[in-house]
Amino acid sequence: MADRPAPRLARPLLRPTRRGFLLGAAGATAAAALAACGGDDGGPAASAAAGDAGAFPVSVRDRYGTTTIERTPERVVCFGYNDHDTMLALGVVPVGLIQWIPEWKRGVGPWSLRALGDARPELFSGSEIPFETIAALRPDLILAVNHDLRAGDRDRLAEICPLVSTPAGYPSYGLPPDVQALQVGAALGLADRTRGLVEQVARTYADARRRNPSFAGRQAMIVTPAGDGQMSVFADTDTRGRLVRSLGFRQPAAVAGMVGDDFYAYISPERFDVMDVDVLIVLAYDQTTTGRLASMPTYQRLGVVRRGATVIVDDVDTAMALAASTVTSTPYALGDLVPRLRAALAKRA
Repeated sequence: MADRPAPRLARPLLRPTRRGFLLGAAGATAAAALAACGGDDGGPAASAAAGDAGAFPVSVRDRYGTTTIERTPERVVCFGYNDHDTMLALGVVPVGLIQWIPEWKRGVGPWSLRALGDARPELFSGSEIPFETIAALRPDLILAVNHDLRAGDRDRLAEICPLVSTPAGYPSYGLPPDVQALQVGAALGLADRTRGLVEQVARTYADARRRNPSFAGRQAMIVTPAGDGQMSVFADTDTRGRLVRSLGFRQPAAVAGMVGDDFYAYISPERFDVMDVDVLIVLAYDQTTTGRLASMPTYQRLGVVRRGATVIVDDVDTAMALAASTVTSTPYALGDLVPRLRAALAKRA
């Protein structure tokens, strides 16, 4: 697959590529700032404390080895996409986080605003890792669980303070949402509380399946309009593919061959037939993109479109909630999505 921008999680400011949402390393070494690592004063207000002191030290394994966190972290930088949702749900406010999209002026989705409160964490944007900015925040823990950190970048960040990244055995951006949340919770010394959050999401999915037995075994998929009249489809291991399966649906088997080892694939109009499923979810993100669907004749000729069995998600918050699939965004998204899926499926010929 060509090295081109990946389908957005909604116009991320840190631009994604085939290798992940971040490119390369930043500039000069942050040696002077590193000397202040772990301090208590200056910069954004310190994070709310993580786990009880009795939970520490904790050791967490990731794809690079084992990191030991000796004491309760008080200034946590969140450098994983949507890792902050789990943090905030646990009552831990990051001192810095990635700003996914410009619409979110405070860096988080509406489902996390209440937990964020009045805090104003540093927001990271741009195409490079802001090593100096992160070091200047004097963190005592960096979380980069949902991130495709290269080894060299990981090592530079780990010079600042302990860092926990993606667990071993999972592809980049193919981390199951429950595993992601549990990795975050373990690093914060809040494993038990995190399991409770994960179990609540599982109950939400189970309740949706129980109330909608017609979902079972039907074909559904989530797609995103891309440039040049193409569409993006997503692997079963991507959060969007997992969401579909968690509701009881199944994706067409052909998607796996299209995606290969990546988490998405672009398909041209000649392959749009794969989208002719029982119900099609289109993450359009805005009404302008929705309008462009009308000028895609191959899309308009699909049976699923002709019978009205599509669910168009054209508001950025719900689209992002579906794409993120975190412990707090999932309930937010399903409240809107499930009734619309039920109505769309009723139109099946």
